[in-house]
Amino acid sequence: MDIPSQLIVSAERLALTGSTSAIHHHFRSGRLVRLRRGYYLKTSEWVDATPSERFEWSAAAVGLAFDQPVFCRETAAVVLGVPTLRPPTFVDLATSSERITGRRAATFVVHGNNALANQARSVGNHPMRYVLQRETDAVVAGDVACTGPVQTALDVMCTSLFSSALVVAEGIARMLWEQGSLGQDARLSDHPGMALALDGVATDAAKRRAIRIANLAHTKSESAGESFSRAAIELLGLEQPVQQHTIVDSGQFVARTDFWWPEQRVAGEFDGKQKYLDEGLRGDLSAEEVVYREKLREDRIRGLGFTLARWNWADLEQPGRLRQKLLRAGLRPRPGR
Repeated sequence: MDIPSQLIVSAERLALTGSTSAIHHHFRSGRLVRLRRGYYLKTSEWVDATPSERFEWSAAAVGLAFDQPVFCRETAAVVLGVPTLRPPTFVDLATSSERITGRRAATFVVHGNNALANQARSVGNHPMRYVLQRETDAVVAGDVACTGPVQTALDVMCTSLFSSALVVAEGIARMLWEQGSLGQDARLSDHPGMALALDGVATDAAKRRAIRIANLAHTKSESAGESFSRAAIELLGLEQPVQQHTIVDSGQFVARTDFWWPEQRVAGEFDGKQKYLDEGLRGDLSAEEVVYREKLREDRIRGLGFTLARWNWADLEQPGRLRQKLLRAGLRPRPGR
């Protein structure tokens, strides 16, 4: 993670201009928010930013404010560039001292009672938290340091909710594959470092949980939404699908589907907003053209006698809705579920 250019650092301004009075004036007038003492951001930028951007700015301020901090847990995933299900609540730092573990008081401040200042307060902030780590094998990621990929995955699998943990675990599995240290069709548990790390988990419950997620996580998911889908499918007791399956007709390419259940002849698609709204993903097509092409693709899949189930983020947030869609498509719970 690189230090974002939007961050205003008092020490840097003092070195350049010999004064920080302009920063303090804008802060007192409500035009700047203070992330922590000495680190500021324009209030309008804070309000207009995505939740992920606000978290990254908060983490960057911590990274600059402390001497050689090491980020851990889901914060480390963000630093490594690995997707998370949602921005973490806390900016987590590793510590080897039991005396300083736990959450610290929020340092976020914005002055004023105008609409912008009130909105800046309402979108929330990310306090810092110290997490006990007896041994930390830190790596440098951009301008800051964090726990390495294997340790980050292990920490998250042991401490985060199942869906959040699988999103991070699959992101790290894909990272390890791209780095050449994990096979293309491998699971995270196949990585030698992960097998060793799992053996060292202290409590039985955390170890069983981490092993389950590491055995499920693999390199095929291409987005947080696909990993979230796999977590929901697992928790619903349904059979895990093949991912990134290519459908052909008489040797001709028809479609590449996110999910595929061969025995039931069911294809599954996670519909994220990005494919319709992100110009980089749409290319030269308009959102309407993307929708039209998706409709033609869906018709071709159904024309081959397959069933197609589509779901979105809202369905994953309410898994009962996803369950009904998949059952209507022809899936059945695994035996014993």
